[in-house]
Amino acid sequence: MTITQKKTTRLKALFHRPETVIMPFGIMPIHAQMAEAAGFEAFEVSGGMTAFWYGVPDVGLLTMTEVVAHCKRVADSVDIPVFCDADTAYGPGPASIRRTVQEFIGAGVAGIHIEDQADPKKAGGQTGIALVDDEVAIGRLNAACDARDELDPDFVIVARTDGYGAGGGSLEEAIRRGRLYAQETSADVVFYEGLHTWEQIREALAATPGTPAYVIPSSNLNTRPGLAELTGMGQSIEVTPFIYPGVIEPWKMLLDIRENGSSEPLADYMAKHHTLKGTDLFVGPGDRFVRPSYQDVRGYEEKYLPGSMQRDYANNPNVDD
Repeated sequence: MTITQKKTTRLKALFHRPETVIMPFGIMPIHAQMAEAAGFEAFEVSGGMTAFWYGVPDVGLLTMTEVVAHCKRVADSVDIPVFCDADTAYGPGPASIRRTVQEFIGAGVAGIHIEDQADPKKAGGQTGIALVDDEVAIGRLNAACDARDELDPDFVIVARTDGYGAGGGSLEEAIRRGRLYAQETSADVVFYEGLHTWEQIREALAATPGTPAYVIPSSNLNTRPGLAELTGMGQSIEVTPFIYPGVIEPWKMLLDIRENGSSEPLADYMAKHHTLKGTDLFVGPGDRFVRPSYQDVRGYEEKYLPGSMQRDYANNPNVDD
């Protein structure tokens, strides 16, 4: 199927759908490729988990240049839109914020969210979060939106507020800020970070009419309503960090290997996985998701370097199928 709409246009349309859209939330190009292969329409790069993947805490240590370069690799790896965490937009001033938007657009990213934390920023839900004042938050968003309008009006700018989890914060402060950003900026979406109950979430979403809005709840809130209920609340997207098992399960495997004193636990695991060959659950080491595929590469070689093709891939008994 030929896709004619820009990625930014498609992402913007997802936020405006009347029903909640599930958006897988991960880190690496392979995570985005898995989301695309599974049939999802967009993917979000997690700022916090990307920091952890680089081995540092989520306190703004990664620079704009590092994050944009990383997100470009993700965006280049798939045909679905990629939405990214842009922290505080890597200010401090409006010129820096405008450059941030320009760089993400140039990287092929379809949208970003910008938070109202003061630097040095913290991960959502951590202690020590402070907020910038209203004027700075509004100026930050409007500088980003003006850059968007000049380069690609469909590029999505999401206004995130940490008004709930900041020092002295509250649900009322989060809602006040969410409504303020909807009214005083041209941000496309409002994002409430870290609310603790679904009752709070319903209240925040109901208080932000006319602008798409969503909540990423506290990680301690482990229940999830179905899509019909989320749609009824007005939740625009449901961010789903499906890669958590990709940290938890390898850690368990390492402990099993240490306890066993050999690689036998991994061999047993892979033997069980290979019984799934021929089903959608079989992924091997993940090579089924890479682009170009190995089959594509062989096709290129056969087309452009026929003289160098010394073996028949289809009939070589030593090639894994």
